Amino acid sequence: MKRIEPLPLKNVQITGSFWEQYFKLVREKVLPYQWEALNDRIPDAALSHCIKNFEIAAGRRQGDYYGMVFQDSDLYKWLESVSYSLETKPDSTLESLADSAIELIGAAQRPDGYVNTYFTIKEPNARFTNLQQGHELYCAGHMIEAAVAYESATGKRRFLNIAIRFADCIDNTFGPEDEKLHGYPGHQEIELALVKLYKKTAEKRYLKLAEYFIKERGKSPNYFEIEKKDPRYVEIFHGMNDLGRTYSQSHKPPVEQRVAIGHAVRAVYMYSAMADLAAELDDEELRTACDALYDDITKRQMYITGAIGATSHGESFTSAYNLPNDLIYGETCASVGLMMFCRRMNAMEHSASYIDTMERALYNTVLAGISINGTEFFYVNPLEVDPKRILSDPNLSHVKPVRQKWFDCSCCPTNIARTIMGLGGYAYGTTDDSLYVNLYCQGSAKDGERNLSIITGYPYKDTAEITASGGKFKLCLRNPENSPVISLELNGKKQDFKTENGYIVLKEEWNNDRIKLTFHMAPHLIYCTTELQNNIGKAAIMRGPIVYCMEEVDNSRLLGAYILPKDIKFSESSVPDGLPEETIVLEAAAFKYNNVGEDLYTTVPPIKEQTTAKLIPYFLWANRGENEMRVFLAT
Repeated sequence: MKRIEPLPLKNVQITGSFWEQYFKLVREKVLPYQWEALNDRIPDAALSHCIKNFEIAAGRRQGDYYGMVFQDSDLYKWLESVSYSLETKPDSTLESLADSAIELIGAAQRPDGYVNTYFTIKEPNARFTNLQQGHELYCAGHMIEAAVAYESATGKRRFLNIAIRFADCIDNTFGPEDEKLHGYPGHQEIELALVKLYKKTAEKRYLKLAEYFIKERGKSPNYFEIEKKDPRYVEIFHGMNDLGRTYSQSHKPPVEQRVAIGHAVRAVYMYSAMADLAAELDDEELRTACDALYDDITKRQMYITGAIGATSHGESFTSAYNLPNDLIYGETCASVGLMMFCRRMNAMEHSASYIDTMERALYNTVLAGISINGTEFFYVNPLEVDPKRILSDPNLSHVKPVRQKWFDCSCCPTNIARTIMGLGGYAYGTTDDSLYVNLYCQGSAKDGERNLSIITGYPYKDTAEITASGGKFKLCLRNPENSPVISLELNGKKQDFKTENGYIVLKEEWNNDRIKLTFHMAPHLIYCTTELQNNIGKAAIMRGPIVYCMEEVDNSRLLGAYILPKDIKFSESSVPDGLPEETIVLEAAAFKYNNVGEDLYTTVPPIKEQTTAKLIPYFLWANRGENEMRVFLAT
């Protein structure tokens, strides 16, 4: 089966009130803000030192390295975000800024192509001696992704040439040959980037190297144990070895893995590369592993918001059905990685179920990671927050009740920006005879002679009007799991339809024909399996793809005392100050338990009183100050 390819971003225009506000926010505020953060010019924010590190490595400044060992990747992801922005809307000022950053990267590159400011400045004799912790290959992967994106956006090869030189340096260092290192990255990322570089350059060495890193991983003896015997080995993260081999998914070869385990971001980045390689190499073993890993995540280890990674210990998956609402880690980057994995699985399997999961992660956890003003971010995405408990309970120290200006480890802010600006690549797909609509975003898409325009208010509104032209082809319209199509009209006439692998497939000679879809958008309760014992007797509320939550600011404190009736009836409420005007806010009659007295323990039961519960989209929580929040509510 031929793989579904994303449309080039330059062929996709996304408009409309919902997504246009995010594109405008990233272009006009987020990218400039993040550039200032990378230059340490944001008052009261965690220092980055990222640009200074490159300047020191390039010999343009004196000083010591500062920051995480993977700090370089923040600049690379920022450049990838800029690339996507430039591909959809040219901006000479932004492009000039990016060019200057690229020249700085080039100046920091060593004669053999190597680029990494940590090792260049701090450990120049220890390159590739601590793959488990050093993140050199992780940073290289993000550089390659950014360079491929920048060449696609601008046609300039300067950055791509820098990345190619680094990729060649890595290819000369790693591989099955006796004279090369037989290692693989501690943090997966370069594997999927090498596949992108292969597609850009048609150089098969890069595809072979990506395959080598995946196939070599998990073999015995474990490479991470071997490298510790090198006298140049320097410990970077003390305690990482205590996390075990599962932390980095190096406990067994990836083709044998069936359960998602270890660091969640590492995992889904690796699974994304596995899916790429399965499709490119027609590798059935990798495909089988990808199928099993996807099923394990979505059926046993994923939150209703599309968050993954249940524990702060190693930022990791844990075990089936262990999904605490308050102790959750749910890193934003992990949900970005889940989106990446889902897009690749959809491309390989032609099934819309993967896009349903991708959409869940997008509209909930990923968008929750950024404030509506674009200058604060979440790293951790809890489903239940009590600010007073966070302050006093060290087990909750990883949870923040409000978004932060920046982080010591700021992988998430730049990941959010590149995901939003790259949305067009998630929204549509193409094959020789078909055009796929995966996400319903207002705007237009062009694929050769094929043209689509979409008018929609999705995910808040319940209709999408599509105009198609360009001759005869299959138009594959996703029938969303959480907002299923209940009506389809073609040129004003109602049509019967069926769904195949999650798509409504229409084959016509398209000549400005109009399709109108109506989605089921009624809010409803979602219950958990009883395996999730902490949520027995509780429910979440979804409307379309959006998960809702209660915030103290709209209700009152002690949200756990609210009770939703089984026959709950929702209505739309006025939008409170501080939220976007188009927000759909829900309210419903409910109950709340209130104490009779003030005793800690008593024989007198609390009084159940009638009240009103008001709910907002989960991704908008914590935009109006610090307050209590809950997704799952008692019923």
